[in-house]
Amino acid sequence: MSIKPDWWIREQAVNHEMISPFTDGLVREGVISYGLSSFGYDLRAAPEWRIFVNAFNTVVDPKNFDTRSLVEVNEETCIIPPNSFALTRSVEYLKIPDDTMVIALGKSSYARCFSADTRVALIDGTAPTLEEMAVRHAQGEHFWGYSIGENGKLIAALLDAPRFIGRDSLLEITLDDGSIIHATPDHDFMRRDGSWTAAGDLQPTDSLMPLYRDVFRGYEMTYQPLTGYYQPTHRMADDRNRFPEVIAQHRGIVRNHKVAGIRELKGDHDVYCLTVPEAGNFALDAGVFVSNCGIVANVTPLEPGWEGHVTLELSNTTPLPAKVYANEGIVQLLFFQGDRPETTYGDRKGKYQGQTGVTLPKV
Repeated sequence: MSIKPDWWIREQAVNHEMISPFTDGLVREGVISYGLSSFGYDLRAAPEWRIFVNAFNTVVDPKNFDTRSLVEVNEETCIIPPNSFALTRSVEYLKIPDDTMVIALGKSSYARCFSADTRVALIDGTAPTLEEMAVRHAQGEHFWGYSIGENGKLIAALLDAPRFIGRDSLLEITLDDGSIIHATPDHDFMRRDGSWTAAGDLQPTDSLMPLYRDVFRGYEMTYQPLTGYYQPTHRMADDRNRFPEVIAQHRGIVRNHKVAGIRELKGDHDVYCLTVPEAGNFALDAGVFVSNCGIVANVTPLEPGWEGHVTLELSNTTPLPAKVYANEGIVQLLFFQGDRPETTYGDRKGKYQGQTGVTLPKV
Protein backbone atom coordinates (compact mmCIF):
# COMPACT_ATOMS: atom_id res chain seq x y z
CA MET A 1 0.00 0.00 0.00
CA SER A 2 1.16 3.54 -0.71
CA ILE A 3 0.09 6.77 0.99
CA LYS A 4 -1.84 9.08 -1.31
CA PRO A 5 -0.99 12.78 -1.88
CA ASP A 6 -3.14 15.90 -2.06
CA TRP A 7 -3.97 15.67 -5.80
CA TRP A 8 -5.38 12.14 -5.37
CA ILE A 9 -7.44 13.14 -2.33
CA ARG A 10 -8.81 16.16 -4.22
CA GLU A 11 -9.74 14.06 -7.25
CA GLN A 12 -11.56 11.48 -5.10
CA ALA A 13 -13.37 14.17 -3.11
CA VAL A 14 -14.47 16.28 -6.09
CA ASN A 15 -15.36 13.48 -8.52
CA HIS A 16 -16.43 10.65 -6.18
CA GLU A 17 -17.70 12.44 -3.03
CA MET A 18 -15.07 10.80 -0.83
CA ILE A 19 -15.21 13.83 1.53
CA SER A 20 -18.28 16.07 1.84
CA PRO A 21 -18.04 18.97 2.43
CA PHE A 22 -14.51 19.24 1.05
CA THR A 23 -12.04 22.05 1.84
CA ASP A 24 -9.41 22.34 -0.90
CA GLY A 25 -6.41 23.54 1.06
CA LEU A 26 -5.42 23.89 4.70
CA VAL A 27 -7.32 26.54 6.70
CA ARG A 28 -5.05 27.69 9.53
CA GLU A 29 -5.64 31.36 10.34
CA GLY A 30 -7.16 31.72 13.81
CA VAL A 31 -8.30 28.08 14.02
CA ILE A 32 -6.92 24.61 14.62
CA SER A 33 -6.14 23.71 11.03
CA TYR A 34 -8.50 21.67 8.86
CA GLY A 35 -8.78 20.72 5.20
CA LEU A 36 -6.45 19.27 2.57
CA SER A 37 -2.74 18.92 3.39
CA SER A 38 0.16 17.47 1.40
CA PHE A 39 -0.48 13.85 2.41
CA GLY A 40 -3.77 13.84 4.28
CA TYR A 41 -6.95 15.60 5.24
CA ASP A 42 -7.77 17.19 8.60
CA LEU A 43 -11.36 16.51 9.70
CA ARG A 44 -13.41 18.93 11.79
CA ALA A 45 -15.36 18.11 14.95
CA ALA A 46 -19.10 18.77 14.80
CA PRO A 47 -20.76 20.77 17.63
CA GLU A 48 -22.29 17.55 18.99
CA TRP A 49 -20.72 16.17 22.17
CA ARG A 50 -21.42 13.26 24.49
CA ILE A 51 -19.35 13.86 27.65
CA PHE A 52 -18.67 11.00 30.06
CA VAL A 53 -19.44 11.89 33.69
CA ASN A 54 -19.17 8.93 36.06
CA ALA A 55 -22.14 9.76 38.30
CA PHE A 56 -23.32 6.15 38.57
CA ASN A 57 -20.00 4.32 39.10
CA THR A 58 -20.37 3.10 35.55
CA VAL A 59 -18.17 0.45 33.97
CA VAL A 60 -17.46 1.35 30.34
CA ASP A 61 -18.57 -1.87 28.66
CA PRO A 62 -18.69 -1.85 24.83
CA LYS A 63 -21.12 -4.81 24.93
CA ASN A 64 -23.53 -3.00 27.25
CA PHE A 65 -22.86 0.73 27.02
CA ASP A 66 -24.64 2.68 29.80
CA THR A 67 -25.77 5.95 28.21
CA ARG A 68 -26.84 7.44 31.58
CA SER A 69 -23.27 8.64 32.13
CA LEU A 70 -23.13 10.54 28.82
CA VAL A 71 -24.16 14.19 29.04
CA GLU A 72 -25.37 15.53 25.69
CA VAL A 73 -24.06 18.99 24.78
CA ASN A 74 -24.53 20.88 21.51
CA GLU A 75 -22.09 23.80 21.71
CA GLU A 76 -19.19 25.31 19.79
CA THR A 77 -16.78 24.16 22.52
CA CYS A 78 -16.60 21.19 24.87
CA ILE A 79 -14.89 20.89 28.28
CA ILE A 80 -13.74 17.31 28.88
CA PRO A 81 -13.29 16.54 32.62
CA PRO A 82 -9.90 15.34 33.90
CA ASN A 83 -9.13 11.71 33.03
CA SER A 84 -12.44 11.39 31.19
CA PHE A 85 -13.58 11.31 27.57
CA ALA A 86 -16.09 12.73 25.15
CA LEU A 87 -17.60 11.48 21.92
CA THR A 88 -18.22 13.62 18.87
CA ARG A 89 -18.48 13.13 15.11
CA SER A 90 -16.85 14.60 12.05
CA VAL A 91 -18.47 17.48 10.18
CA GLU A 92 -17.53 15.66 6.98
CA TYR A 93 -19.34 12.62 5.56
CA LEU A 94 -16.90 10.10 4.05
CA LYS A 95 -17.21 7.50 1.29
CA ILE A 96 -14.07 5.37 1.32
CA PRO A 97 -13.05 3.83 -2.05
CA ASP A 98 -13.10 0.03 -2.28
CA ASP A 99 -9.30 -0.17 -2.59
CA THR A 100 -8.39 2.29 0.18
CA MET A 101 -7.74 2.03 3.93
CA VAL A 102 -7.81 5.23 6.04
CA ILE A 103 -5.94 5.78 9.32
CA ALA A 104 -6.77 8.67 11.68
CA LEU A 105 -4.12 10.41 13.80
CA GLY A 106 -4.78 12.93 16.57
CA LYS A 107 -4.01 16.58 15.87
CA SER A 108 -0.79 17.70 17.52
CA SER A 109 -2.54 20.97 18.41
CA TYR A 110 -4.42 18.98 21.04
CA ALA A 111 -1.74 16.38 21.76
CA ARG A 112 1.09 18.94 22.08
CA CYS A 113 4.21 17.28 20.76
CA PHE A 114 7.98 17.14 20.36
CA SER A 115 10.32 15.98 17.65
CA ALA A 116 11.12 12.26 17.47
CA ASP A 117 14.68 12.78 18.75
CA THR A 118 13.61 14.61 21.93
CA ARG A 119 15.18 12.92 24.96
CA VAL A 120 13.20 12.35 28.17
CA ALA A 121 14.83 12.20 31.63
CA LEU A 122 14.14 8.87 33.39
CA ILE A 123 14.81 8.13 37.05
CA ASP A 124 17.10 5.23 36.12
CA GLY A 125 19.55 7.80 34.78
CA THR A 126 18.91 7.14 31.09
CA ALA A 127 17.40 9.52 28.54
CA PRO A 128 15.87 7.70 25.56
CA THR A 129 14.27 9.56 22.68
CA LEU A 130 10.50 9.69 22.36
CA GLU A 131 10.76 7.57 19.22
CA GLU A 132 12.76 4.91 21.10
CA MET A 133 10.28 5.00 23.98
CA ALA A 134 7.37 4.44 21.59
CA VAL A 135 9.02 1.31 20.18
CA ARG A 136 9.93 -0.06 23.61
CA HIS A 137 6.48 0.72 25.02
CA ALA A 138 4.88 -1.27 22.18
CA GLN A 139 7.03 -4.21 23.38
CA GLY A 140 5.61 -3.91 26.91
CA GLU A 141 8.18 -1.72 28.64
CA HIS A 142 7.19 0.86 31.27
CA PHE A 143 8.96 4.14 32.01
CA TRP A 144 9.31 6.28 35.13
CA GLY A 145 10.38 9.89 34.95
CA TYR A 146 10.27 13.14 36.91
CA SER A 147 7.19 15.32 37.47
CA ILE A 148 6.28 18.35 39.52
CA GLY A 149 3.42 17.16 41.70
CA GLU A 150 1.13 18.70 44.25
CA ASN A 151 2.45 21.83 46.00
CA GLY A 152 5.45 21.98 43.68
CA LYS A 153 7.06 18.78 44.98
CA LEU A 154 9.35 16.80 42.67
CA ILE A 155 8.04 13.23 42.33
CA ALA A 156 8.63 10.07 40.32
CA ALA A 157 5.75 9.46 37.88
CA LEU A 158 4.73 6.89 35.29
CA LEU A 159 5.29 8.10 31.74
CA ASP A 160 2.64 6.28 29.77
CA ALA A 161 1.84 5.65 26.11
CA PRO A 162 4.72 7.33 24.26
CA ARG A 163 3.46 7.42 20.68
CA PHE A 164 3.72 8.89 17.20
CA ILE A 165 1.11 11.58 16.60
CA GLY A 166 1.68 12.77 13.04
CA ARG A 167 3.51 15.64 11.37
CA ASP A 168 3.45 19.29 12.35
CA SER A 169 5.45 22.50 12.45
CA LEU A 170 8.08 22.89 15.17
CA LEU A 171 9.89 25.64 17.04
CA GLU A 172 13.54 25.36 18.03
CA ILE A 173 14.00 26.58 21.61
CA THR A 174 17.58 27.17 22.76
CA LEU A 175 18.37 27.35 26.48
CA ASP A 176 21.15 29.32 28.11
CA ASP A 177 23.24 26.16 28.64
CA GLY A 178 23.11 25.38 24.91
CA SER A 179 20.42 22.70 25.12
CA ILE A 180 17.99 22.65 22.18
CA ILE A 181 14.34 21.53 22.26
CA HIS A 182 12.05 21.09 19.25
CA ALA A 183 8.37 21.50 20.23
CA THR A 184 5.05 22.39 18.62
CA PRO A 185 4.19 26.07 19.18
CA ASP A 186 1.32 25.26 21.55
CA HIS A 187 3.27 22.97 23.88
CA ASP A 188 3.28 24.34 27.43
CA PHE A 189 6.53 24.84 29.36
CA MET A 190 6.59 25.22 33.15
CA ARG A 191 8.06 28.50 34.33
CA ARG A 192 10.17 28.80 37.46
CA ASP A 193 7.14 30.05 39.42
CA GLY A 194 5.06 27.00 38.42
CA SER A 195 2.92 28.79 35.81
CA TRP A 196 2.67 27.63 32.20
CA THR A 197 3.57 29.32 28.91
CA ALA A 198 3.13 27.94 25.39
CA ALA A 199 6.35 27.48 23.43
CA GLY A 200 5.24 30.09 20.89
CA ASP A 201 4.83 32.68 23.67
CA LEU A 202 8.19 32.14 25.36
CA GLN A 203 10.56 35.10 25.40
CA PRO A 204 14.36 35.27 25.74
CA THR A 205 15.43 35.35 29.42
CA ASP A 206 12.20 33.60 30.57
CA SER A 207 13.15 31.32 33.48
CA LEU A 208 11.90 27.73 33.33
CA MET A 209 11.42 25.17 36.10
CA PRO A 210 14.76 23.33 36.35
CA LEU A 211 15.62 19.65 36.75
CA TYR A 212 19.12 19.36 38.20
CA ARG A 213 20.88 16.07 38.90
CA ASP A 214 24.32 15.61 40.47
CA VAL A 215 26.34 12.69 41.86
CA PHE A 216 27.27 12.89 45.56
CA ARG A 217 29.14 10.08 47.37
CA GLY A 218 28.25 7.67 44.59
CA TYR A 219 24.53 8.46 44.58
CA GLU A 220 22.57 10.48 42.08
CA MET A 221 20.99 13.48 43.77
CA THR A 222 18.01 15.42 42.40
CA TYR A 223 17.31 19.05 43.16
CA GLN A 224 13.99 19.51 44.98
CA PRO A 225 12.49 22.91 44.03
CA LEU A 226 10.12 22.76 47.00
CA THR A 227 12.95 22.82 49.55
CA GLY A 228 15.98 24.12 47.67
CA TYR A 229 17.95 21.01 48.65
CA TYR A 230 19.16 17.91 46.82
CA GLN A 231 17.68 14.47 47.63
CA PRO A 232 18.66 10.90 46.67
CA THR A 233 16.90 9.90 43.48
CA HIS A 234 16.56 6.29 44.65
CA ARG A 235 14.62 7.39 47.74
CA MET A 236 12.15 9.21 45.52
CA ALA A 237 11.72 6.11 43.37
CA ASP A 238 11.48 3.65 46.29
CA ASP A 239 8.91 5.55 48.33
CA ARG A 240 6.81 7.87 46.22
CA ASN A 241 4.26 8.45 48.97
CA ARG A 242 6.63 9.73 51.64
CA PHE A 243 8.67 12.92 51.46
CA PRO A 244 12.27 11.77 50.82
CA GLU A 245 14.96 12.60 53.33
CA VAL A 246 16.87 15.68 52.20
CA ILE A 247 20.64 15.89 52.39
CA ALA A 248 21.14 19.25 54.08
CA GLN A 249 24.94 19.23 53.79
CA HIS A 250 24.72 19.00 50.00
CA ARG A 251 22.86 22.19 49.29
CA GLY A 252 22.33 22.84 45.59
CA ILE A 253 23.06 26.12 43.89
CA VAL A 254 19.71 27.74 43.07
CA ARG A 255 19.74 28.14 39.32
CA ASN A 256 17.25 28.67 36.53
CA HIS A 257 17.13 27.41 33.01
CA LYS A 258 16.53 30.45 30.84
CA VAL A 259 15.36 30.74 27.27
CA ALA A 260 18.17 32.06 25.07
CA GLY A 261 16.42 32.05 21.69
CA ILE A 262 13.49 30.75 19.64
CA ARG A 263 13.15 30.20 15.91
CA GLU A 264 10.72 28.43 13.59
CA LEU A 265 11.89 25.34 11.73
CA LYS A 266 11.01 24.96 8.05
CA GLY A 267 8.49 22.36 6.94
CA ASP A 268 6.58 19.71 8.88
CA HIS A 269 8.22 17.07 11.05
CA ASP A 270 7.37 13.76 12.75
CA VAL A 271 6.08 14.51 16.23
CA TYR A 272 5.61 12.32 19.30
CA CYS A 273 4.05 12.67 22.72
CA LEU A 274 3.35 10.73 25.93
CA THR A 275 0.90 10.80 28.83
CA VAL A 276 1.54 11.36 32.56
CA PRO A 277 -1.68 10.28 34.34
CA GLU A 278 -0.63 11.37 37.83
CA ALA A 279 0.82 14.84 37.40
CA GLY A 280 0.30 15.98 33.83
CA ASN A 281 3.93 17.02 33.27
CA PHE A 282 7.37 15.49 32.79
CA ALA A 283 11.02 16.46 32.54
CA LEU A 284 13.09 16.52 29.38
CA ASP A 285 16.76 15.57 29.42
CA ALA A 286 17.40 19.23 28.60
CA GLY A 287 16.47 19.92 32.22
CA VAL A 288 13.06 21.59 31.95
CA PHE A 289 9.49 20.50 32.71
CA VAL A 290 6.82 20.40 30.03
CA SER A 291 3.12 19.63 30.00
CA ASN A 292 1.56 16.24 29.63
CA CYS A 293 0.36 15.61 26.09
CA GLY A 294 -3.34 16.20 26.48
CA ILE A 295 -6.08 14.92 24.15
CA VAL A 296 -5.85 11.45 22.65
CA ALA A 297 -8.16 10.83 19.69
CA ASN A 298 -9.25 7.22 19.21
CA VAL A 299 -10.69 6.29 15.82
CA THR A 300 -11.10 2.83 14.31
CA PRO A 301 -9.40 2.57 10.89
CA LEU A 302 -11.87 3.32 8.10
CA GLU A 303 -12.17 0.21 5.96
CA PRO A 304 -12.53 -0.06 2.17
CA GLY A 305 -16.12 0.61 1.11
CA TRP A 306 -17.23 2.19 4.40
CA GLU A 307 -19.20 5.44 4.47
CA GLY A 308 -20.65 7.72 7.12
CA HIS A 309 -19.78 10.37 9.69
CA VAL A 310 -16.68 9.42 11.69
CA THR A 311 -17.39 8.98 15.42
CA LEU A 312 -14.45 10.21 17.48
CA GLU A 313 -13.51 9.37 21.07
CA LEU A 314 -11.48 12.16 22.68
CA SER A 315 -9.72 11.11 25.89
CA ASN A 316 -8.43 13.77 28.28
CA THR A 317 -5.31 12.19 29.78
CA THR A 318 -4.47 15.19 31.98
CA PRO A 319 -5.48 15.94 35.60
CA LEU A 320 -7.03 19.23 34.40
CA PRO A 321 -10.15 20.00 32.32
CA ALA A 322 -9.42 20.17 28.58
CA LYS A 323 -11.15 22.33 26.00
CA VAL A 324 -11.86 21.24 22.41
CA TYR A 325 -13.44 23.23 19.59
CA ALA A 326 -16.19 22.43 17.10
CA ASN A 327 -15.81 23.24 13.39
CA GLU A 328 -12.03 23.13 13.71
CA GLY A 329 -9.48 20.39 13.04
CA ILE A 330 -9.66 17.35 15.32
CA VAL A 331 -7.92 14.43 13.51
CA GLN A 332 -5.76 13.97 10.44
CA LEU A 333 -6.70 11.26 7.93
CA LEU A 334 -4.04 9.35 5.96
CA PHE A 335 -5.16 7.45 2.85
CA PHE A 336 -3.46 4.18 1.79
CA GLN A 337 -4.38 2.63 -1.56
CA GLY A 338 -3.82 -1.02 -2.48
CA ASP A 339 -5.58 -3.84 -4.29
CA ARG A 340 -9.34 -4.17 -3.87
CA PRO A 341 -10.11 -6.88 -1.27
CA GLU A 342 -12.47 -9.74 -2.08
CA THR A 343 -15.04 -8.33 0.36
CA THR A 344 -15.32 -4.67 1.32
CA TYR A 345 -17.10 -3.22 4.33
CA GLY A 346 -19.91 -2.16 2.01
CA ASP A 347 -20.18 -5.68 0.54
CA ARG A 348 -20.76 -7.25 3.95
CA LYS A 349 -23.15 -4.48 5.01
CA GLY A 350 -21.33 -3.73 8.26
CA LYS A 351 -23.36 -2.47 11.22
CA TYR A 352 -21.77 1.00 11.10
CA GLN A 353 -22.35 1.49 7.38
CA GLY A 354 -23.97 4.84 6.58
CA GLN A 355 -23.87 6.04 10.20
CA THR A 356 -24.79 9.66 10.87
CA GLY A 357 -24.38 11.69 14.05
CA VAL A 358 -22.54 10.40 17.12
CA THR A 359 -22.82 6.60 16.96
CA LEU A 360 -22.43 4.49 20.12
CA PRO A 361 -20.97 0.95 20.17
CA LYS A 362 -23.16 -1.78 18.66
CA VAL A 363 -22.99 -5.49 19.36
